[in-house]
Amino acid sequence: MSRIVAFDLRGSLAHFRRPDTLGTHASYPFITRTALRGLIGAVLGLDGSELLPAQARTGLRLCSLVRTVAQELSLHGKKWTGAGPNESFHRPTAIELVVNPHYRVYYTGPRLDELADRLSRGQSVYHTYLGSAFCLTVPERIEVKPTEPVPAGVNRLTCATVVPSAAVGGTPNLSNGRRVARVGGLLLDHLGGRRFRGTVSVLYDPDGGPLTFAPAEVADAFWEFRQVPGEGVVCLW
Repeated sequence: MSRIVAFDLRGSLAHFRRPDTLGTHASYPFITRTALRGLIGAVLGLDGSELLPAQARTGLRLCSLVRTVAQELSLHGKKWTGAGPNESFHRPTAIELVVNPHYRVYYTGPRLDELADRLSRGQSVYHTYLGSAFCLTVPERIEVKPTEPVPAGVNRLTCATVVPSAAVGGTPNLSNGRRVARVGGLLLDHLGGRRFRGTVSVLYDPDGGPLTFAPAEVADAFWEFRQVPGEGVVCLW
């Protein structure tokens, strides 16, 4: 039986910069896959020359309403060319911030026991933060739990986590006032340095609730659904 490490991340602010915004700094509505794997790597002490292996998978549950605000800040920047008095500058910049985020994170893969031990001791090799260095966070509520595969042939799932849109067949259930939102353009794999491969779109409930849908039948899927005691069904990818 496989296991996962589950832990919570929360803070007063978060900022997960969208790379396609230049003059303004828009944010993804929640922590991205690459940022989450980077945070786990920070706890384990992985530097730029070492990444989490491909078989490591994470899941993300939104435990609070997704809410953002826009704020203008005076940011310090540097010019890429030239020197002298124009080498650096301060520029008023509109930045989007996620307010009071709270996430439940699931991890399975290599070094699981080491990660669980470090988290339970409150240890981290590098700082952990929610997207930007001014959004420090400390993982809490650490648990190791067994998981079981979701039986084959299930035609309806209620999933506690965000889900890649490719994993959803048809339209999610919107009864009982439920809402579903989609965010696209999230980077999928970090190859090291500033190199990435692939993008993914994700479905989520902006109120922090679960999603009910028919799972898509896809060969060689990069995700899997697991049943976790006390958590329900989670999507790991």
